[in-house]
Amino acid sequence: MVFISVDNIFNVLCNTLQKHGEIESKSKLFSIQTTNSGRVKIATDLLKQENLLPDGKLLENKSLEKSIELRNLGNKEFMRKNDTEALLLYTKSIATAPFPINVPLNNGHEAEALSIAFANRSAVLFSLGKYELCLQDISQAIKNNYPKKLLYKLYERQGKCMQYLGRKTEGIDNINNALKWLSSAAELTPDKKKIIEAELHKLLKSFKNAEVSTSFSSHEQSQIPKCSYNRNQEILCASDCLELKYSPEMGRYISAARDIQPVYQGEKCFILYKFILFNVCYNYYFFVGDVLAVEKPFASVLLPDSFGTHCFNCLRHSETLLPCRFCSNVMYCSEECRSSSWDKNHSVDCSILSILQNLEINKMGFLALKILIIVRKTTDFKNMLISLQNEENLEERKKGFNNNNCYSSSDYSPIYWLVGNTEKRTVSDLFRRSITAACILHCLETMTDFFSDIDVNQYKYEIGGLLLRHLQNLPCNAHEVSELVKTNAKHLEEGASLWESIEIGAAAYAMLSLVNHSCDPNVVRHSYEGDTAVLRAIRPIATGEQVLDNYGFHHALHGKAERISHLESQYYFTCQCIACTEDWPCYNMLPSTDPTFICKRCKRVLPTRVADLVGSKTTTCIKCNETHDLAQIWKELQMSSEEFSHNIELVLTGGSIDWNEVAKKLIKYLILLDKNIHRPWKEYNDCQEALKQCFAMTANCYNP
Repeated sequence: MVFISVDNIFNVLCNTLQKHGEIESKSKLFSIQTTNSGRVKIATDLLKQENLLPDGKLLENKSLEKSIELRNLGNKEFMRKNDTEALLLYTKSIATAPFPINVPLNNGHEAEALSIAFANRSAVLFSLGKYELCLQDISQAIKNNYPKKLLYKLYERQGKCMQYLGRKTEGIDNINNALKWLSSAAELTPDKKKIIEAELHKLLKSFKNAEVSTSFSSHEQSQIPKCSYNRNQEILCASDCLELKYSPEMGRYISAARDIQPVYQGEKCFILYKFILFNVCYNYYFFVGDVLAVEKPFASVLLPDSFGTHCFNCLRHSETLLPCRFCSNVMYCSEECRSSSWDKNHSVDCSILSILQNLEINKMGFLALKILIIVRKTTDFKNMLISLQNEENLEERKKGFNNNNCYSSSDYSPIYWLVGNTEKRTVSDLFRRSITAACILHCLETMTDFFSDIDVNQYKYEIGGLLLRHLQNLPCNAHEVSELVKTNAKHLEEGASLWESIEIGAAAYAMLSLVNHSCDPNVVRHSYEGDTAVLRAIRPIATGEQVLDNYGFHHALHGKAERISHLESQYYFTCQCIACTEDWPCYNMLPSTDPTFICKRCKRVLPTRVADLVGSKTTTCIKCNETHDLAQIWKELQMSSEEFSHNIELVLTGGSIDWNEVAKKLIKYLILLDKNIHRPWKEYNDCQEALKQCFAMTANCYNP
């Protein structure tokens, strides 16, 4: 079969059935199927009948010629001082170079290609002042058969890195090694050797006056924050301020088990939570910056556009990526990730990644595949299927819980039970997804060892059914993995910078998938150290109130009709959030003058407006009789607004600022607004967005 995309396969099949007058009969046969495995079997049979199943002829193998070509392009960019472009080209050269363990040692060029690419990349990193990273690549070059005649260059560069880093003893050893290996530089003339030898001796002398450099990698990952409060005994990745609930209308969802209310005392910012025990009210205070959940995904996938910049296993950004030993597609941030990936999934998908990419399988298809490979590699597949069947009888809230009565992000069951909205999908939608599942299944069966120790005849369509299940539930539940990247913006003032959020991957999170949508969310999530998700509150959340994320359609950015249309088409629900029911306007139309005040106790709207404050001292809430000095409140709001303008300017321009300190000030103002001003209110949105940016700057963040 000629290689075409899975969408084209679908279209060709439909056209063929139409031509043969079979479209109606096959559609009817497909529509009466009640299981995903049955749907995939029909799709497979039809593809086989029309010879449309993919073959495995297109493989992205290692290539000496391609590696040299990319290396030469990198050399040209390096000579032009285009270090960033040179870095990417050398990384691609590393990815495509034959791996030494797969090449006979007497095959010089193939055995040395990888090491030369590492050495060249180390030169770029040295030029960029990233000395620690440069040392990593030098070590890889030496480890992977770097030509002896050139070793003196690497040791010299290694010594210079040590000099900049203030590591004198190691640097002296490196320069002595350079002198030692200079004799092996057979291609140098005696005169040239003498010149280099003199330079190396001069460098040795300079070590006694070496200055310690503060230059490090420009990309240093922030540490993953820890979950606040006590550990949740049911939802293992969450704080005990959250709980999992169920209702027939909402399905499973996450709500606040107690008030999550940011407050301030003196100069420090705390979180107050209350509970009542034996009729006594207890108050507990926590430092701000608390997080509600920290979750590792069951599985994540890297988008192909990031294959040359991020780790295929953990999704961290890395400028010293290591190649897969066998394919030219993927790379890793460390030996540990390379080994982990091979054991967990890549030993299976290594041979079919390029084939699936040529089929234009989307990110959800790759994520569904990875989930199934992980399950296959880490569980007893037969017993797992039996266990899932037994869970059918559990109450809805408990589906996905393990034998310890815990909802664990590392278990497969929570991912299996995520809603896929099968009953709401059209026959055409299900058939298209079944074709995709059938193509992936065929690749697994014919091009990998996925079925090596289980009966393919017995379990083939069980696997296909699981693929189809996840091709339905992942688009409704998977989350993007993102990273902030600094870009140069010519239209901004000098010294200012623009940070852009880039999607680098997709992931299946068991707990985050239970957080429902709002066009006015009360939480925000960010990606840390690759694919770890951190969930924070961005406004107070009352006991029993739902924890609500945003699925990409926010009232400030999208009109109500657009939001409802997109949410219904992808997620199969009609949004009933406050922004939709009250038809809040988009950002440009949000009110910003003459605010409506609310009672700080019961949140009821107060009758007094700003224009009425002249001569007015207090206003009493007609519901709870709480009195308010609105003149004083308005004065405080105006003063705080001026400080907020300064803080938001800091956020917009970026630079070397303490993001946590700015976040504290923003939270203080947000609380003041939340307590006194009726929403929607433009500055409330501005404050939330600035706060989200502060959190983002401590998460996945890359400054080239």
